[in-house]
Amino acid sequence: MFGTNHPDLESSLCDIGNLVHQMKTSGLSVYISGEPVYYALAEGMVPPPLEPSIVPNYIVDLYEVMEGFATTAETYKVDWLAPIGEPDKYFGPGPADEFMQEIRPLMEDFDGKLVWQVQGSDQRLDLRGYDIAGLAVLGCDVDGIGGMFDTYIPKVVAWAEADGVPEVAHVEFGCIGRAQDVSTAKANLDRWYGATSAFATGLVVLDEPASAPNSQQVVGTWLEDWVVGIAEELGFK
Repeated sequence: MFGTNHPDLESSLCDIGNLVHQMKTSGLSVYISGEPVYYALAEGMVPPPLEPSIVPNYIVDLYEVMEGFATTAETYKVDWLAPIGEPDKYFGPGPADEFMQEIRPLMEDFDGKLVWQVQGSDQRLDLRGYDIAGLAVLGCDVDGIGGMFDTYIPKVVAWAEADGVPEVAHVEFGCIGRAQDVSTAKANLDRWYGATSAFATGLVVLDEPASAPNSQQVVGTWLEDWVVGIAEELGFK
């Protein structure tokens, strides 16, 4: 999104398609997650929720985008697609529920897996019709035993089971900001991953941009060692 300027939606979707093609040609699986971003957002900053007053009109304008998004994802054989990642964060739980159900018909020709990526609402969310309930566990060393994510994980898993969602996956996992206490961070990641490792499909670990303030990156850090350890346990290395 930074350093690019597209005159229209078609141009933007073409750019996305070219990037996906490069990744697929290299033998990678691809997960795309849409994210509403204010135009003037500084590079490296975490996008904030949208102002509630603009959400209704914003969502109406998104339907055309979602249709093109789904077509592009199918054309370039994207594996996983979250139309909007954490819509409960950006829109609020009620509008997010309505939006995620209303766009499902637009996604009917997409043969990959549709993801409902949940931020962590206290309000019950409707995950019906989606292939994957996506967990976004980003506490690192900020959250602890018995904290938000120890509650969030079983809650989302229970919603997925009740709504007939066949898979649960960690689609955004790790840290926002560099860990101040690495031993606590490792213990948390072990506990959160362990809570779902018997049944979850996939573990997508966040590698923050170098431009983000106090960024926790993966390569060359303790987080790389942790990820490699998981890969070795699963027989991928």
